[in-house]
Amino acid sequence: MEAKKRLFIGTFLKSEKLIESYPKLKSDFSRIAEGKWVEEWNLHFTYHFIGEVETKIAERLMEELLPITKNYQSPIELQGLGCFPNVNSPRVLFVEIFDSKNILKEIHKNCQSVLQRYNFKFDSREFHPHLTLLRIKQVRRKEFRTLIEKYEKEDFGKVDQFFVHLIESKLTPKGPIYQILTK
Repeated sequence: MEAKKRLFIGTFLKSEKLIESYPKLKSDFSRIAEGKWVEEWNLHFTYHFIGEVETKIAERLMEELLPITKNYQSPIELQGLGCFPNVNSPRVLFVEIFDSKNILKEIHKNCQSVLQRYNFKFDSREFHPHLTLLRIKQVRRKEFRTLIEKYEKEDFGKVDQFFVHLIESKLTPKGPIYQILTK
């Protein structure tokens, strides 16, 4: 049986302002939401979650994604908090990601073109770049809505460049361990 890798295409993204704000966010939300916070060093967003892939296919994917998995010189702004699926039943707390040049959507589309050749399944929802902070298990909804509104327009900083990578995700009891497969 061939070894498999659990893969996604993503960008690790940190702004100094977000990292400075992170302890306060965790403190503010800890009183009203229980769940698993993403470690600072693991903050990322995903263009496509691929899933379990045989090692041979993973190697071919790395080659085919080379024109996409690189450094981009384009500003990305982190502003405001949001949640999925909605504020009345939140499961994920995230920071909104904005790029005025729509490069992130173009990257998403280019990745999808490569992945379609392998018949991977795609999320039917529209691509919504976001930086997951907390996977929520329990929440006090009313207080949560109030706090989300407080942070609705909060500026969490900007980055002027970013990298796109093919990333392996190894699940452990303490959380995922990510390994960048592309240079």
